Amino acid sequence: MTDLLWLDIAADVATILAALAVIATTFAVWRQMRLQAAGQNKDERRFLRESIFVVHDTLQGEQFRNARQNFFGSGQYKQDFNAYGDDDKGRARYILSVYGLLARMIDHDAIDEAVASGYWKTAMFRDWDRLENFVSGERLRSSNGTLFSATEQMVARWKKGDQA
Repeated sequence: MTDLLWLDIAADVATILAALAVIATTFAVWRQMRLQAAGQNKDERRFLRESIFVVHDTLQGEQFRNARQNFFGSGQYKQDFNAYGDDDKGRARYILSVYGLLARMIDHDAIDEAVASGYWKTAMFRDWDRLENFVSGERLRSSNGTLFSATEQMVARWKKGDQA
């Protein structure tokens, strides 16, 4: 009988130790998941920070500034689409592609829209108004009515936000 009592006690101790092991494993897994989540948040914040730097550098870059200055500075942006030279069309496409990058990064939550709007809204409104003639002509030429639509939608959202 004594052997049976010791066997029962040993089985109970083994059960308690197994339960403690499950608890310890659960705690370790929970802790690791929290660490991974914190690391993911850091990676996400780093991605967002790097995204805004890429867009900022592009919008402040010499190539973009030169394209804007050469396209808008001459006043030729006011002319009919068919009167644009190849260089002016290339400049306008480049300007719109940079703004399109900004719009798409906002649409995919890579850049905070409020930050982008606060920083680039004034230039964006001015440039879009001056590019509308080009955009209309380019859409007709390419038979693509949605060309540059991401930028157009972003401008419309920002203008609507200003009216609210």
